[in-house]
Amino acid sequence: MVRLDEELDVCVLMGGISSEREVSLKSGNNVYEALLERRKEFNPIKGEFSHEDEILDLVVDNDIVFNSLHGGIGEDGTIQALLDILDIPYTGTGPLGSSIAINKLYSKEAFNRASINTPDYVEGADRSASVLVDMVSDGLTYPVIVKPVGEGSSRGVEIADGEENLSEKIDQIRSEFGRLFIEEYIDGREVTVGVLEENGDLTPLPLVEMKVKSERFFNYRAKYTPGETEFICPARVSENLTSLVQKQALRAHSEFNCEGYCRVDFMIGKENQIFGLEVNTLPGMTRTSDLPQAAKEAGISFTELVERMAVSALD
Repeated sequence: MVRLDEELDVCVLMGGISSEREVSLKSGNNVYEALLERRKEFNPIKGEFSHEDEILDLVVDNDIVFNSLHGGIGEDGTIQALLDILDIPYTGTGPLGSSIAINKLYSKEAFNRASINTPDYVEGADRSASVLVDMVSDGLTYPVIVKPVGEGSSRGVEIADGEENLSEKIDQIRSEFGRLFIEEYIDGREVTVGVLEENGDLTPLPLVEMKVKSERFFNYRAKYTPGETEFICPARVSENLTSLVQKQALRAHSEFNCEGYCRVDFMIGKENQIFGLEVNTLPGMTRTSDLPQAAKEAGISFTELVERMAVSALD
């Protein structure tokens, strides 16, 4: 059993200023409680903040920062760069890998470099909605998925079934989230693979399958509405296909310059084609989140998982 030195001061950084603040608070509080479970004299710090000016005072006197932020500066490499400058060890991936993973267009390039298929897409850039609609109609088949470039937790992700619907979605998402792209819709099963790294050795966890009930895909509502999604672990796929997906998750972890742990999301098509969707460098850490569920299936309790993640900051 990996153990964290009780004399180390750990700050669980949570909350933040992104649109995923509430999810971060849930993750952070669960991590905090897990760190307390087997310690009598060790008191981690709840590093909750709601303004950038508060960050430095929270982290500066700690031996480790357990990064439980989601989205924004907590996940795009900004916090990671600050902690590198301060020479404070932290959990999760560094600035380079974080900036690649948070940007879905950079992610597609990384998947391609790792020889992992990813759905075809049309980049939004500064093109007008009418130009994008024409490009999509020429190059993709409806329905399509419209996605913000830099959001997490499927915030702002929408399905468009035709040209008029697509134009509306482009205007809506661009006004709220800025840069976007339009992606091929893959009809199939969505699965996710957790990857744990210890002393340079990578271990893939069992696949988790997300079976959505009333929504058309695994969107924000499906992720965070109790009972809306059935999480099946291990996923209902063959051993051979499971192995192939896990191997691609390991390649993605390395190509994206991930450190410590990550979660890689895939679609499995009707003909068992594998498509990389994105890499999450700071997976959710509620007790029902994908990574803890997969770890539990592998015989790793939530408390042990948190411990291993904390120790990975020192590797």
